[in-house]
Order: sequence, then structure tokens, then C-alpha cells
Amino acid sequence: MIKNKNILITGGAGFIGSHLVELLLKEGNFIVVIDNFNDYYEGKDANIQSAIKNCEAKDYHIIRGDITKEDIFNKITVDVDIIFNLAAQAGVRYSIENAAEVAQNNITSVVNVLDYAVEKDIGKIVHASSSSVYGNPLYTPLDEDHPKNPISPYAVSKLCGELYCDYYFKEYNLLVSSLRFYTVYGPRGRPDMAIRKFFNLMFQDKEITIYGDGTQLRDYTYVSDIINGLYLAAEKTESAGQVFNLGYSNPISVNDLIEKMYSISGKSKKVKYIESQQGDVDITYSNTEKAKKILNYHPQINIDEGLKKTYEWQKKIQLTKL
Repeated sequence: MIKNKNILITGGAGFIGSHLVELLLKEGNFIVVIDNFNDYYEGKDANIQSAIKNCEAKDYHIIRGDITKEDIFNKITVDVDIIFNLAAQAGVRYSIENAAEVAQNNITSVVNVLDYAVEKDIGKIVHASSSSVYGNPLYTPLDEDHPKNPISPYAVSKLCGELYCDYYFKEYNLLVSSLRFYTVYGPRGRPDMAIRKFFNLMFQDKEITIYGDGTQLRDYTYVSDIINGLYLAAEKTESAGQVFNLGYSNPISVNDLIEKMYSISGKSKKVKYIESQQGDVDITYSNTEKAKKILNYHPQINIDEGLKKTYEWQKKIQLTKL
């Protein structure tokens, strides 16, 4: 168990970060959040308020700032035991048009976090990476040794982050692990993420646009399973110096996803298909045997249950806007 620790979570006001903040606060830890609260998507203030709503001010410290600037770490006033590095500029399509910005946010930030960890002799670092580092697969399911062929600037930046983590592990004996997330979804999901965007369009009885023919497969992973994987990676010392896939390992097509979502919403189907987008891969499908063996990672929430939970959360959000 992770209890009574001082924990730094970069990107802690984001989708995944805020869920992690909420869990670790419940475990009696002191949480430092660094987040730049940028305007890439709305909802970060609401995310962090939801995460801390049952806690006292003495239990956390929220720092609004940018970890690409080294002096932001001077605002941390406690001795940090564990770092979860979740901060990143997300978006495959966004990265294609803003490659330099994404490189700055997703690579320089990682180096700064690792330098801070070395300087302060921090016991464990867990770094968030992405399944996008693989590109289009040569075989499935993809294990961690599958060749890396990133096909977007975002994917390149995430692979660079992993390489820096590996370098700092070997050069400085920094106990850092990297986790490759597979298509995370759930409450507090970013507005630009497919599942949240599709449900929002259904609420408005608007047409959903599908890029490609909808046969592309995605390994959708519910956010609580990702949070559990992050927790386990921090808890287990044998995870240091290693990379792990975190997915559900049961991909479905976008077409099947849409059918399930319309069934849950009870709305009439309105879908159009357009040309595939640059940077999109044909299939994501995780082999999680390594995570199961070393971390005891066992995802629990299947796509049907996860979609229902996500729908109910979005329905509440929708009602508050009326």
C-alpha cells in the first residue's frame, strides 16, 4: 500500500491525473499537483475540484505552472517520495500541426522531472507513455518488445520520453518505470477523446463523423484500470527500469463501439464516414502478460460496463448545462 507519502503528480488536474489524485488522497498521502491548466481543453479546474472535494487544504498543494520551466520545482516545499509524471501535450492530430510545441512539452518536461528526481534522490518515478510508440503493428497482440515505429510527432515525443527514462535508470540508478497506456476512457475524459465526443453528439442528436471505414480496432481501457496500473508500478520496486503495456486486451472496432454507445443512449443512429486521418493506426491491441506477471495488473472493467459508467457521468454533466 502507498500510505503517508509525499507524492508529486504532474498533470494532476488532467483526466487521468485527477483520478490518481483522488485515490492517493483517500490513502492518506500528501499530494503535490503541478499542472499548467492550459486551454487545450476545458474542465481541468472541475477535475481537480472533484478530486479534492472531500479533503482538507492541508492534504494537498496545487501549483499552477509549467514543468518545462525548471524553477517550477522550487515551489515544492516537501520532500517528495514518489513522482507520477502524467503531464503531456496530448493529441495525435494536434501534434501533426504543432510538432515543435509538442516536443517541448513532452520531452523537455520529462528531462526536467528526471533531473529533479536525481537532485532530490526520489525513491520512485512512474512515467506515462503511450501505445502510439508502436505505430502500425507487425503482429498482435503487441508485447513490449514489438518494434517501435511512431507515425506522429506525439508518438515520437512519447518514445523519446521513454528513452530518457531508460537513460536515467542506467546512468543514475533512478528507479523509474514507463507505462504505455491504451486508449483510456471514462469520467473526466478530455472533450476531444472519441467516446466523450460521440456521447456529446448523441445528446445533441447530431451526426457522428467516423474517420475511415470504422473497422479500425481499439483496445479501450477504463480509467480505473489505468489508475490501478499506475499504483502497482509505484508500489513494486521490481518495476524499476522497465516498460509495461496497460490495456484491456480485448479490442473492438469503432463500428462496434458506436453500436454499443447508441444502444446505451437510446438515440437514433446518425453516422457519416470520411477519409482516414494522418497519424491514426489501424489497430491497438495490448499484450499485458508482463504487467500481469510483475505488477499483478488485472483490468476489471469491460467495454460495456465502462461505457455505461461514462455515459452516466456525461449525462450528469449534460444536465448541469441545461
